[in-house]
Amino acid sequence: MNMMSAPRALRNGYSQDVERTLAMLPEGADVDSSTLSAAFLASPYACFLLDHDARILVCNRRAERMYSPRSIPNDDGMRGLGLHELTRLTEEETANALRAGAARSSIELPMQTTSQTSAVRPTVFRVALLRSRHRGERLYLLTQDHLKAAADALGQMNRRRIEAREDLAQIETRFVDLHASLIAMESFAHHASHDLRTPLSTLAGMLQLMSGKFAADLPDKAREYLDVMQRAVAQMDALTSDFLEHARSVSAEVSAEPVDLHAALDDVRRDVLLGLTTADLTIRVTGPDCTLMAEPTLLRMLLMNLLGNAIKYRNPAHALRIDVTVAPDEDNATRLIIADNGRGFDPAERENIFLAFHRADTLVAGTGMGLSTCREVCRRHGWEIAAQSDGRTGATFTIRFPQTQCAA
Repeated sequence: MNMMSAPRALRNGYSQDVERTLAMLPEGADVDSSTLSAAFLASPYACFLLDHDARILVCNRRAERMYSPRSIPNDDGMRGLGLHELTRLTEEETANALRAGAARSSIELPMQTTSQTSAVRPTVFRVALLRSRHRGERLYLLTQDHLKAAADALGQMNRRRIEAREDLAQIETRFVDLHASLIAMESFAHHASHDLRTPLSTLAGMLQLMSGKFAADLPDKAREYLDVMQRAVAQMDALTSDFLEHARSVSAEVSAEPVDLHAALDDVRRDVLLGLTTADLTIRVTGPDCTLMAEPTLLRMLLMNLLGNAIKYRNPAHALRIDVTVAPDEDNATRLIIADNGRGFDPAERENIFLAFHRADTLVAGTGMGLSTCREVCRRHGWEIAAQSDGRTGATFTIRFPQTQCAA
């Protein structure tokens, strides 16, 4: 004896419509009231049963929540509405789409939302034809095909993933080419700057020898020309020296090792104070002892450029004071703050001053490479450097070292 009971038909506001619709089906149809009620009304996807004129005979609650116009009475539901009223198609376009969809068992319709203000993305329905007793007419059973929509979306995502992989491969190839070109340019700049210094040194030596031995016998105009040549050679030598230093900051291998920041600052301070008196310059270093990972030569280059820059752009109206502060920051980071009371710079130039060949004050001798070298050293170590000034009371440069060990 079969102990399994027949499936219990779900009943709601459309149950009578389902029964009336089933009466229109031919005898012996594979769909009975229990099956249609359970599969149709309880389906989590929108379902419609349409007559041959594409008017709604019955639909489930999901279809009503998604597509029911707000203007229709709730007790009538959507029965009697033309399917085209729920789409952005005309009645004729909807009928043609249904006939074509029935031939391939699938249809895609631009369904409107309940707000009637916008169209959702094209919605795919499975289409089944059911025979009717009336004049040989056919009924349309539409069931929203989420599986096909999901498969299409997955296919589109997969295509985009493949395209993204191809784009990434191209970017990686270009990056490798760019990196190789950059290394070649860095090597060229290093060798060119180094090779230029040899003839310049020879020329400078010969001019100095000529000036020492023959300047007294030369006419005033000739001595003036000689002085101009010596200044030009000195300027060219300074420029190539800066080029060489910048090339080193770009191409030198960063073999980081623990460096005592205060010891490095004291070493640089002694060098920049050579030839100067305390009346001319005061450098004060404060803050706890800190150890950071750095390439010692590049760190020295960075500190020499920043302190030298402060001396170069000093204000002649008063003695120069440079305050160097080591300040622990959050996440084991440390900020190195170098502030002076010099000329400062235009606040609008706070980014431009780090560009190669950019000079904040053309009246001050220089090549415009110092701060560019500083930024390059910081970039290669993963440090951050920033500059501030109001254009009147000096400049402040701040470097943030992400990983340090400072004394309490």
